[in-house]
Amino acid sequence: MSELLMPAAIILGPVLIVALVSLVRRSVRFRWANVFRLYLTLMFGFFGLYGHILHPQTVVDLIPPFFPLRVEASYASGVLELAFAILIWTRWARITGWAIIAYLALVLPFNIYGWTVATNVPSYANAPYYLWIRIPLQAVFIAFAWFGTRPPKGSG
Repeated sequence: MSELLMPAAIILGPVLIVALVSLVRRSVRFRWANVFRLYLTLMFGFFGLYGHILHPQTVVDLIPPFFPLRVEASYASGVLELAFAILIWTRWARITGWAIIAYLALVLPFNIYGWTVATNVPSYANAPYYLWIRIPLQAVFIAFAWFGTRPPKGSG
């Protein structure tokens, strides 16, 4: 039972948070776009800070050895992901959505490389499923960026 609580919290948490905010602040309507933005904020905020900046070796292991400045690239992508997590809530949300889509397309080859070396990377040898799920999840996050940053109906 407890192993189901974490996935349920991850999936339902942002929906409930946006619903609660819309109940407490009547001026904020419930919009799925805000749920998608919150998912992206949590994802980019967590992985940008934890994965790329605080534990860069987990990312460096997934970058091909011929790529220059691998540690620096991990830090830079972490800072970029943190910027995405913040900027998606600003007036530059639409541009940020496009930037997220471009970024996810650019890092796809690195995720594919990481998927192919999962069993050879010490930090992922016992849990290669995370690396396998990243590729299909990129399509989900691209959809979240697209639908989460579209203007509300009737405002265009």
